[in-house]
Amino acid sequence: MNEQKKLSVINLGLQRFYDALLAQGVQAAQLQWRPPRTDAANGCPALSDALRDKIDEANRTAVSRIIDGDPVWVDILPAGEVIDGLGDYTILHSGPPIAFEDMTMLHQRGMVSGCLFEGWAKTQEEALALIRSGKIRIESALDHNTVGAGTGIITKSVAMIVIEDRATGIRAATFPAEGEFQGGFCGWGLYSEGIAENLRRMREEWLPVMRAAVRKMGGMPLKPILAESMQMGDENHTRQTAADLLFDKKLLPVIFSLDEDKARLEAAIRYIVETPRFFHCFGQGSSRTALLGADGTKYSTMVTAVCGNGVEFGIKIAGLPGKWFTAPAPYMKGRYTSPQYTQKDQLPWIGDSCVVECYGMGGLAEAASPIVGNLRGLTLGDCISLTREMEAICIAKNPNFPIPNLGFDFLPCGIDAVRVLESGVTPVIHGGMFNREGGLIGAGSANVPLECFEKAMAEFVKVYGG
Repeated sequence: MNEQKKLSVINLGLQRFYDALLAQGVQAAQLQWRPPRTDAANGCPALSDALRDKIDEANRTAVSRIIDGDPVWVDILPAGEVIDGLGDYTILHSGPPIAFEDMTMLHQRGMVSGCLFEGWAKTQEEALALIRSGKIRIESALDHNTVGAGTGIITKSVAMIVIEDRATGIRAATFPAEGEFQGGFCGWGLYSEGIAENLRRMREEWLPVMRAAVRKMGGMPLKPILAESMQMGDENHTRQTAADLLFDKKLLPVIFSLDEDKARLEAAIRYIVETPRFFHCFGQGSSRTALLGADGTKYSTMVTAVCGNGVEFGIKIAGLPGKWFTAPAPYMKGRYTSPQYTQKDQLPWIGDSCVVECYGMGGLAEAASPIVGNLRGLTLGDCISLTREMEAICIAKNPNFPIPNLGFDFLPCGIDAVRVLESGVTPVIHGGMFNREGGLIGAGSANVPLECFEKAMAEFVKVYGG
């Protein structure tokens, strides 16, 4: 009878294979190895050693904006007072820039809704005529100091959560969820008498209570909430269950102490606690302040934006500020809310909320939230392996975010366009699946198209040399 020998394995490269061996009780060692760099490996243009040294130094500077940032919620203000360059007859949208005629129905509807909300038009017909006349400036939210989740419709009168990075003084603004209307006007591009009344109540009744509370607090630090919530099962893109509770724990006692009418306070509290994923906008704002701080870092190949408009998907990198690199928007894979839905009902990726992946949350934090992974049929082991795989394309690990499922190892952060092309691994991003007719029909994930990185690095070499 042959005796079975125990295997002892040395794994080279991808961490997920090593984790799978351990899960099966196999003795294994992990060797962090990559194939030798070659010219144009996986679409990456040739880079000289001297240029690589400059890139590495610049990337350390850029990723420090994420690691050392100190995001604090400081205020609630109208968008026109906090978003740079947002004035009359300007509407922002999610995703890379796109002309009105090329937009999906959701974005076109959002443009019309913006005109009606601001009173620039009284009817849909007037709004369309105004838009087609060229009087309305249509711009990407991520070309400003804001984030456009979902359809990302933002006009000057929208009330915005203001986040400040106390390390740099940079401010970013994100719109809050719209209570019972969820995405409503900003996130879904809808407009009706009910939505208009809800926005009025938010602006005049509920948000002023929140503003009074946060000003009394002198600001609410957000990184501690992000860190603790990701030890409690959130990845802070699809799931904010723990973050919501931690946020409420800090905010509600201060609201209770305000010298305000009791009914007014109760209404504001109901808005906060009854709105699912209330903290989502705070995570987006925290991410955006850090990435704005990195934007413009000369020689850096760190990704500072990833987003879609339902037609195209685009990225930005720190060393090429203001430039977009696009490819066709991908579809998400995940779980639909009903078996009646299939991919033909789904809109390709739309929204800017994957700014949190650039910060190191969401798809990069898969190991923190196997609950979210389970939406796509993943096991805990799969989730850990995916996060380990993301380490191969990131500049650093963030010591602010130790994760129990990783043995309290830190989450990766700072997606590097060079590492993406040399490894062939693309970032995983989480999000909601939008119906082509509007509304959410599921949750899942996608990968950022490789073509975006190929275009970015081709331009990078033109600017900085090979």
